[in-house]
Amino acid sequence: MKRLRNLLLFCLLAALLTACGSGADNGQEAQPTEQPTVPTDSATGGGNSERKTVQVQVYYSDANLDKLEAEQRDISYEKENDKYQQAMAMLGEASEQGHEPLWKNFAYHAITFDGGTLTIDADGTNQYNMGSTGEALALEALKRTMFQFPEVERIVILVDGKPADSLMGHADISEPLTR
Repeated sequence: MKRLRNLLLFCLLAALLTACGSGADNGQEAQPTEQPTVPTDSATGGGNSERKTVQVQVYYSDANLDKLEAEQRDISYEKENDKYQQAMAMLGEASEQGHEPLWKNFAYHAITFDGGTLTIDADGTNQYNMGSTGEALALEALKRTMFQFPEVERIVILVDGKPADSLMGHADISEPLTR
């Protein structure tokens, strides 16, 4: 009985400590919070692989395209590249009322990471109608979300595998986005 009580106290303490770190966005870059790994059987029937979970803030616009709003989200992955793809998918799907996803229906060919550079190869058929303010907010949401991963130093956005001057016709993406 004493062990059960100690286990419950430990779980309660862990939950309280986790909740203490989930405050409002203060404009500073958040760092992902890594959760313990969970061994899982791989789909190929091979041995065990480590599944990791990180907690990140994902950024969306308010309803008026005035400012960015953050949501605390969990990303669970096995391969390192999967966390970037999941973060990109979450940028397109807000879960809180009043948050507008700036990357909704965003299609891409690939997201890769190499040597500190996260490369997003956007599909050239994407349609946008956000204006210059919306585009600036979308790029800022992308930067704030992806730069939480400490290994990401630069973000390169390509369109159909080629460098582009702009993604939506307003903001310059001819150079990598940096911290």
